[in-house]
Amino acid sequence: MSGTKAKRRRILIVDDEEILTKTFSMLLERSGYEVYVAKNGQDALAMTGEENFDLVICDMRMPGLNGVETLKAIRSGTGENANADLPVIFITGFADEKTEQEASTLKPVGYLYKPFDNVNLLSLVKETLTDERTNR
Repeated sequence: MSGTKAKRRRILIVDDEEILTKTFSMLLERSGYEVYVAKNGQDALAMTGEENFDLVICDMRMPGLNGVETLKAIRSGTGENANADLPVIFITGFADEKTEQEASTLKPVGYLYKPFDNVNLLSLVKETLTDERTNR
């Protein structure tokens, strides 16, 4: 691979908490990932319609579209960036059994419950993006 630079993996963070998204962005960028932020589900849909991502980290509870609705819409989208297999990590501060059951039908690669350790986030991201099934 002489003379070529490895492609940075692209991560979309979808969360309405600005402090959290800034913290995640800094952490992931320092780890070599290319990070994008959407403050809600509608913004995430617009971004995934224009860009390709390797992973989505999405809050389950947000105003407007919740995380489950957002991921369903992203995965069923049309156009060249539609991705029915786009991996997602759900984050939540509230363990709502009904929403979790609905989310599990979407086969997320993991859940992180707030508050969580940044090491756990990085570990799950690295594991997901090095998994052969998500290497694209």
